[in-house]
Amino acid sequence: MSLIHIGLSGTLAAQAALNMAGRNTANLKTPGYSRQGVLLAAHSTGGVGVQSLLRFSDDYKTQQMWAANGPLGQYKTASSYFSQLENVMDMGDGSVKAGLDAFFNALQEVSTDPTSGPLRQQFLSSADALAKGFNNLQQRLSGQLGAARQHGVAAVDQVNGLSRTIADLNQKIGDGYASGSVPSELIDQRDSAIDALAGLVEIRTLQQPSGAVDVSIAGGPPLVAGSQVGTMSVQNHADGTFSFSLKLAGTAYPLTGGTLGGELGAIANFVDTTLLPQMEAIKTLAGEIATRFNSTLAAGYGMNGQPGQALFDFDPATGLLNVRAGLTQQDLGFSGNPDEPGNSDNLLKLIGLRRDNITLPGIGEVSIGDALTVLIGKVGSASQQNEALLGTATSIRHYAEDAWLSVSGVNMDEEAVNISEYLQMYQANMKVIAVANELFDATLAMF
Repeated sequence: MSLIHIGLSGTLAAQAALNMAGRNTANLKTPGYSRQGVLLAAHSTGGVGVQSLLRFSDDYKTQQMWAANGPLGQYKTASSYFSQLENVMDMGDGSVKAGLDAFFNALQEVSTDPTSGPLRQQFLSSADALAKGFNNLQQRLSGQLGAARQHGVAAVDQVNGLSRTIADLNQKIGDGYASGSVPSELIDQRDSAIDALAGLVEIRTLQQPSGAVDVSIAGGPPLVAGSQVGTMSVQNHADGTFSFSLKLAGTAYPLTGGTLGGELGAIANFVDTTLLPQMEAIKTLAGEIATRFNSTLAAGYGMNGQPGQALFDFDPATGLLNVRAGLTQQDLGFSGNPDEPGNSDNLLKLIGLRRDNITLPGIGEVSIGDALTVLIGKVGSASQQNEALLGTATSIRHYAEDAWLSVSGVNMDEEAVNISEYLQMYQANMKVIAVANELFDATLAMF
């Protein structure tokens, strides 16, 4: 190989390396971009050439980053739902807990003068406020269930969109490899899509010889298998709950929501283990209060000596609680003797109901007066546990991202050095070409 050709090979190699360094620098802040380079090799006859283009990546670290995104998406999503539920189940003024305390306090005040019309009317008003508080709480809990269902639908749409994107990019990447190139940017796009998918649902991946990546739900059916793409869907049920399924190649697979991981797993797990039990417990508490107060009042006598009337109407199907229409303060059976309106024997039994034990779903045996405190405490405990897990998941994700960046991330200082070195290489080889031209001209001059 002549000196000119040797110098030319060096300038072309340096130019290719400079192009890669420039591309890396331009994508310094591009999320998911994997730095690229060139592998130079000496020619057997002299000179240098680009043996191959390089994409700096570590499959293990990439998969670790994907795996870390599932728990992060799960606990982060659950955190927002727990915060909402804690706001709904608060113990401040206007809460059901405050309403229940005011209800029993009003009873206690009536005991100072059982025949007082204003005190008896005040108790009726507190009962109405308590019933409205229960109904408002049930409505807000139902609203959160509806929001969770809508969130599930939106997340499923994202899963389906990302799955199609991954399958399309798999095809393009396979075509790129088949043509002998390294489709680095397409791989970056595909890996970013997989990472986003991992935040929505816990996944498992399998690298194919063609360069494609098959994606499956952890412990479940595949989402992307070759050219086939699974389609997730949400099934709504009559009671307001919902479930998930996946259809692939004409076969439908039911999915256990709580085991999906990621955002979808968080939604399903929160609804199944926290929200629905909370709704059932609130409904049960309202029903127990209605039943026990109605039966106790019926055993007493009103101001007119007639048997006491029921205080509440309760619908077991909807959980709605209301003060019975047309009920007056004179109908309240506070007296234990029909001939003594000022008798408070039955009134004391009503006050004692606060200490009665009831059985709540997911809680067990608890007194009526303490039921809401226990329910709120259970939500708070679950929320604190989730926050601790979120902190751990966040740290693991950051560690995985740092590990990925150590291999695939662009380092500005390193690229600056590369640009300087390859520029010197380019200039030196241009000098070689110039010297070769001078020698050639001098040789011609001799003749």
